[in-house]
Amino acid sequence: MTPPIHDITNPEEFLFGQPPVWHSPWFWVMTVSACLLIGILILKFTRGENLEKKRQQLLLSASEALIALKQEGASLAPQTLAVRISLILRQYFEAAFDDPSLFETNEELTLRADAMTKVDSKYRRRIIDHLHQLSELKYIQADQHNRFEELIERALELLRIIEPAPVGATTDQNNSPSE
Repeated sequence: MTPPIHDITNPEEFLFGQPPVWHSPWFWVMTVSACLLIGILILKFTRGENLEKKRQQLLLSASEALIALKQEGASLAPQTLAVRISLILRQYFEAAFDDPSLFETNEELTLRADAMTKVDSKYRRRIIDHLHQLSELKYIQADQHNRFEELIERALELLRIIEPAPVGATTDQNNSPSE
């Protein structure tokens, strides 16, 4: 006699239910995407805070350099003073606003359509005019020292209006009786 024929065994008896979610490739795609998005957001927010601190530090350094130049200005030639004021301002703009003015001649800066675009538009023309004036002063005669103190003050004023210092940071500097 022949043994009875049995049906094929149901495979569900051998499975443990649905596979875990982490076995799905979509789970890993979504997890990696979420991690990248969170990382980019964290980087963007922390970079903004660091950029603000960096710009404040650059502003302080440029202001200190101009004040030091003002103190030693009488001993320097007018052409040297004009170049140094221009370099201080251009270094600040290059570092704080990623503007390539440090590496350009005055003519290139004046003709470049996107010059100082990261600076507030109401101050842009004043800055370019001041840099142009400094460029012209590199070729003046040696007896015109009296204008340079005014030019340094104007450069300091431009720095103050472009990037105002936080409240309370310059109160003792403004109240000092040195002038």
